[in-house]
Amino acid sequence: MRLDVLTSGIWQTNSTIVSAGSACVVIDPAYFPRELDAIAGRVAELGWGEAVVFTHGHWDHVMGHRVCPDAPVHLNHLLASAIERGEPRAAKYLDDAREFDSRWYVPRPEGHRWPAHVQPVAEGALELGGIAMRALELPGHSPDGLGLVIEDVLLVGDYLSPCEIPFVEDAAAYRDTLIRLLAVLPTVREVIPGHGPRLTRAEAIEIGRADLAYLDRLLEARDDAAALAVPWPRATEVVGMAEHHRENCALQKAVRDRARGPGA
Repeated sequence: MRLDVLTSGIWQTNSTIVSAGSACVVIDPAYFPRELDAIAGRVAELGWGEAVVFTHGHWDHVMGHRVCPDAPVHLNHLLASAIERGEPRAAKYLDDAREFDSRWYVPRPEGHRWPAHVQPVAEGALELGGIAMRALELPGHSPDGLGLVIEDVLLVGDYLSPCEIPFVEDAAAYRDTLIRLLAVLPTVREVIPGHGPRLTRAEAIEIGRADLAYLDRLLEARDDAAALAVPWPRATEVVGMAEHHRENCALQKAVRDRARGPGA
């Protein structure tokens, strides 16, 4: 097995090409047209594109399926269902990409659409292009998260990033995913996050523990002020992280309000 990781100019988004022989599986091809051309070119150098995999449905991870135009795209079964049913979540993912491209003048002649050939993936064993892997359902950042264990390498999508704090949609699910990842990490050698440099097992464990401590403190916060005062696990110098922390706190406020009930 060979791993090629190409990193986008936006948010250090990683696109991974896993190849065995001449068959290539491309995971999260991203993002700008010239970068997608480079990914397609590398696949052509290695052989051919057997499959594409999305780790989740967020727009910065799903616009590159044209790099393997004839290959099926494998994704979390919840995302596949959302696409098939035309659910608002699936539409929003594309709308977010459309908005970003419009704002920053990014040409996308093929438009903003889901791939024609979608294959739903659930938890368990998977074989693509002759490459054996194990799929992990990883909710919390989004409900449709998907991780892959390929030999001794773990690809985790938007978890365990050294570049950012957790971007949380469901704090309880995110916490459960971190606990699960911390159990899996001792069995692998390397981790490829969705954003940022490749990690050793020890580096990934350190990030996972820090993120779990951050989430635990958010979940334990009794009011807005306590939640806002929770220190971030990293990326304190990154513009935009304060906004994401406030969004995480607002999510927890909604959870607290529901738990207290009407009129509390």
